[in-house]
Amino acid sequence: ILTWWSVNSCSSSLNLIKNFLGDNQNSTLFLIEAINGKKVAGYTDYENEDEVILRMGTEFRVKGDPLAQSNSSCIVHLIEIDDNNDQPLAAAM
Repeated sequence: ILTWWSVNSCSSSLNLIKNFLGDNQNSTLFLIEAINGKKVAGYTDYENEDEVILRMGTEFRVKGDPLAQSNSSCIVHLIEIDDNNDQPLAAAM
């Protein structure tokens, strides 16, 4: 279980994510399946960023091994844990 103890800003825009990553080597991309994320596009000056805020204390399970990329970066797949049953929501259905 991984717990993020700060508020986190994420994006659901693939183009924006690619832009942020650029050609950086040794970077880590978190692919997040969020349950309780809040879309804030209508409340920010940057609506095109498709921003999603995750609350502090959000807990995740890592789904599988990180996927290594050719430029020495990696992708880590995280699934938010449902507070009620400590299982990812998709697995609880």
